[in-house]
Amino acid sequence: YAGVVDRLVSFGAFVTVTLPEGASAQGLVHISQVGGGFVKTIDDALKVGDRVKVRVQSVDAGADRLSLSMKGGHRRPASAAGPGLPAFEGVSPATWCDGKVASIANFGIFVTVTTPDGSAEAQGLVPLHDIKDGFVDNVASEAEVGQAVKVRVVSVARGKMRLSMREAASV
Repeated sequence: YAGVVDRLVSFGAFVTVTLPEGASAQGLVHISQVGGGFVKTIDDALKVGDRVKVRVQSVDAGADRLSLSMKGGHRRPASAAGPGLPAFEGVSPATWCDGKVASIANFGIFVTVTTPDGSAEAQGLVPLHDIKDGFVDNVASEAEVGQAVKVRVVSVARGKMRLSMREAASV
């Protein structure tokens, strides 16, 4: 289901889920259910207002609780890639594109990137191992939100774009 992050707490995120027919309810995505590996703090993965995809794990009507999971869905905001994603499918992995750091997570850097001709933009992920040659101890020490960066489009598949900040020969 589509949802919007309403509130972050140390153990997870409260998300309002809206059903196709318009009914909505708030549930909890426990930090262990954010998906895609270990999340040290919820702030590393989500922010208030993010649009996310969730699935219902359990409903306890008596306690008025809805347990949600993002595993098997999208860890990043559901619309984060943006409508410009198809424009990147033909971009060569050897081509450097201009980008701006949109957010930083413990597993990599989300970058809003512009096509070489400037006609479209979309968001992609630079995974930890593609930030630079060598070991990355702390992602936040490698970039900051709003920073201009140069990236290469490594792949576009299943609504996601993988980027690299390393030279092509290193990939």
